[in-house]
Amino acid sequence: MPVKSDASSRKGMAAVALRIDAVAAINPDLDLLGVVLVAVGTSAKTVLKQARSAIAEAFGNDDVVFTATVRHSEATAQATRERGMLAAELDAVVRSGPKWYDVIKGNAEPQTLAPKSSKSVADDLFAVAQEVVTRVATAEREEARV
Repeated sequence: MPVKSDASSRKGMAAVALRIDAVAAINPDLDLLGVVLVAVGTSAKTVLKQARSAIAEAFGNDDVVFTATVRHSEATAQATRERGMLAAELDAVVRSGPKWYDVIKGNAEPQTLAPKSSKSVADDLFAVAQEVVTRVATAEREEARV
């Protein structure tokens, strides 16, 4: 479940968790793999620590919070939407674009909607995906033991 660090987002998180619990009898295969903090600033270490603590306390479980987070980059968010690309696709375009010195020399045109932050966001999303796969595999192994 993606959640921002603020109290209102955590309130929404709690409401979603209650809905999951409410339908558990109807769909016993539905489960929460965890909570991933999104739109976080890379320098907001204290805010991140407090949010992790509050989420863990809400669920009574430290393991519910993903280790990976997704940083906030307005430029990357805008560029992915405008270009209709995933962050990883945008990152590939940015990396294959002209070098800054070629642009300065007039040998190349600068890319539009090509923020350097796309690499960081793509890396964050990849880390979340890896953690999701790990958690799914772990849940499936545990279910197989039962």
